[in-house]
Amino acid sequence: MRRRRFGSSPRPSGPALFVSVFLAALIPIRSASADAGDLPAATSLPSEPLLWLEVVAPLITESESVVFQALQNDYQRQAFIDRFWRERDPFPETGSNEFLETWQQRLVLAQERFGNLHEDRAETMLLAGPPHQILMEPCPRYLDPMEVWLYEASHRHPEAFALVFVPDRGVASEIPVHWAPANGLSSFGLDPDMSAPSGRKGRPGWVRDCHGGAAVYDALAMAVDWDQLKAGGELVPEPSSDWASAFLSRSTDLPSDASLLPATLHFEYPGRHQHLTIVQGLITIPTDEATAENVEGEATYAFQVDGEVIKNDRLLETFRYRFDLPAIEIRRSGIPLVIQRFLRPQVYRIAIRIEDLNSNRLFRDERKLEVPALSYARSTEPPPATTSALRAAEEVETPYAESNATLGSEEHSLKLLTPSNELHTDRLRVEAAARGESIARVTFILNGKPVMSKTRPPYSVEIDLGPSPRLHTLEAVALDQTGGIVARDRIPINAGPHRFAVRLLAPQPGKRFVSSLRAMAEVDLPLGEVLDRVEFYLNNDRLATLYQSPYAQPLALPQHERITYVRAVAYLRDGNSAEDLVFVNTPKHMDHLRINFVELFTSVSDRTGSHVEGLQKEDFQVLEEGVAQDVRRFERVRDLPIHAGVVLDTSTSMAEELPEAIEGALRFFAGVVTPKDRAAVVVFNDEPRLAVPFTSNHQILAGGLVDLEAEGETALFDSLVYALHYFSGIRGKRALIVLSDGEDSSSHYSFDETLEFAQRSGVAIYSIGLGLPNGELDARMRLQRFAADTGGRYFFISDASQLATIYESIEQELRFQYLLAYQSTDSEGKSFRTVEVRVSRPGLEATTIPGYYP
Repeated sequence: MRRRRFGSSPRPSGPALFVSVFLAALIPIRSASADAGDLPAATSLPSEPLLWLEVVAPLITESESVVFQALQNDYQRQAFIDRFWRERDPFPETGSNEFLETWQQRLVLAQERFGNLHEDRAETMLLAGPPHQILMEPCPRYLDPMEVWLYEASHRHPEAFALVFVPDRGVASEIPVHWAPANGLSSFGLDPDMSAPSGRKGRPGWVRDCHGGAAVYDALAMAVDWDQLKAGGELVPEPSSDWASAFLSRSTDLPSDASLLPATLHFEYPGRHQHLTIVQGLITIPTDEATAENVEGEATYAFQVDGEVIKNDRLLETFRYRFDLPAIEIRRSGIPLVIQRFLRPQVYRIAIRIEDLNSNRLFRDERKLEVPALSYARSTEPPPATTSALRAAEEVETPYAESNATLGSEEHSLKLLTPSNELHTDRLRVEAAARGESIARVTFILNGKPVMSKTRPPYSVEIDLGPSPRLHTLEAVALDQTGGIVARDRIPINAGPHRFAVRLLAPQPGKRFVSSLRAMAEVDLPLGEVLDRVEFYLNNDRLATLYQSPYAQPLALPQHERITYVRAVAYLRDGNSAEDLVFVNTPKHMDHLRINFVELFTSVSDRTGSHVEGLQKEDFQVLEEGVAQDVRRFERVRDLPIHAGVVLDTSTSMAEELPEAIEGALRFFAGVVTPKDRAAVVVFNDEPRLAVPFTSNHQILAGGLVDLEAEGETALFDSLVYALHYFSGIRGKRALIVLSDGEDSSSHYSFDETLEFAQRSGVAIYSIGLGLPNGELDARMRLQRFAADTGGRYFFISDASQLATIYESIEQELRFQYLLAYQSTDSEGKSFRTVEVRVSRPGLEATTIPGYYP
């Protein structure tokens, strides 16, 4: 039988082709940009953008390609390329982009071997990487020329596989193409007699007669379909589906058929923030050109401002603002919008696009911006809140003169340096960074009680947190010679790594303003989360939404209201929010009322222990300290995301049960953790260790349980405190499954300290006592208390084979719960408050936390 060899791919005559391709993936685009207007076709792009599209063709999605071709400026295209690679970075927390580095290496290999990036083997090299073994034209006596690429299992593809390339008979050079296993072995040109099963294990005859035929046959049995493999998303990181369209939406370009909106734009430099100059853009839109729409019974203007700051033909930053302004507060002279950016004193280009969201009319302006270097003004006091000050503010061109006047106080700042995310007890030294000539002393306040005052830097203090693990609040207040507050800051201690909070740094509580004030917020983000936006409110009106830092915004005050509160609300991309509120223009002796909003995740079961669904709000009664409470929020939370943690005892006493305990944990993750849930693994013996941080990836969770060995003592209490602290800051439904023999032989914290910390955490503990004899009353009591006092359940089993049933029961309980939330009627009260939930229907019992610390 005659066998033809592969046709050879054309080789490059030198490195020129590779260099141009390789550099196109990395270098800034320098050629002239396309003209503004309609969406350009790919052929209208300059050569270098086209070359970049060619280099990333195996990676780029259709939507990404469309967006890239729609960009009209070189700085936008280069910013797109930078973002393109960032979206595929598997470990963005590191200093390098591991995927980009790998792609560069694969580009070299593909170009050197195949001389192009188009054929199937080149695409495979780029997406799957080099194989660990290649079988070149195996069994030439019987099989058509082919290449078999063998790949070992990896973290991205858990099973070994093979890819087969055969000649493309449709081209003269017979360049290899992917073979689909669905075509069968007969597609290799085998004689019918040789492809029929025969011999050992029913394999075809050629396997016996061909040297190494068994290995080739096994490799072909591992072959996968290339198109299916690509579609599975296991070869390369997959970017978010909407980042490209979001990138394009931030462009300041106008469509050719845009309906134009008249507006004026003016820049000024009212102050500085540390070493940066505050650039303030003042936009005025003629009132009769804007459109107001009814929002909740009030006529409201709505505008979106997008901006681009360009430095040396590169996009330095983009920004977006949204303004929602009550029409009743707008003066006839025009609608004022104000934006602020913090920039170094240099020369920039800035492009601004404004859209009237009610009429879709657009305005655009682009200009050179020479940002000056400023020094602080000597006078740092804002204008007094008097009628003369109001009159002066009205006479100037902008309604934000009063807020601009406060920028001098930027020289007075105070920031507490946040301690590490570790759990702190006993004594801790904390430092405050202060700036300002008028600061006479700094007072430190721990949990509402003054600790110490320092009259000169360094402003640091050693505070006593006590021996028990607790959440504390530390405040620092900077005072001038008269005792007036010029700056303050407040932070939590022991808030955990997942704390999400927003703080209003300005305005200061109780300050008085007439026409405008400046709001400034700082956001603490949980690990791995992304901030979506910060909204600023005056009283009940949302006035400005900022989608990027700095979160600083001048706000015009209502003309007829005296007491005003400023509210900042921060949102994560997943919808979770945090907020802070400050009152201004308040009477000197205004009382502060403390309000506790309590959330109770509640399970209901019947006499058989089965979970009960379908209950209504009217079926529940909530009592706090025996006093009935008004349920303000009621939800059936079957589909609410769950944060679950497994705390696994790996001490010597667990040696026999550990393998089955690991298997049970894996089954629990498989049943509970959906893409919207998160799970973590903590293992412990002498001390706890975070084996897997919160993730929804089952493979990563399984990897954290591999190769665990039973050894050492048992630090159960310390490990519980460690795990509960790791949960701190997470909101919603949280559960901790603790698997142990119940004994503690080496903990620093006591049972009582651990129990109180668990009660304060709000995390439901499900304790599983494994192999505990009935006579071990103390160990059983401790596990019972941890569960009962946190709203969880406890189980005692004789061996690990019973874990599957218990994990299934816990999973069901977590999925079938009710959320009852109420505002406590007790604004003072004692430190621990008992809670009881009753169900009006007979035969049903509710389970929730027995009480809480406000």
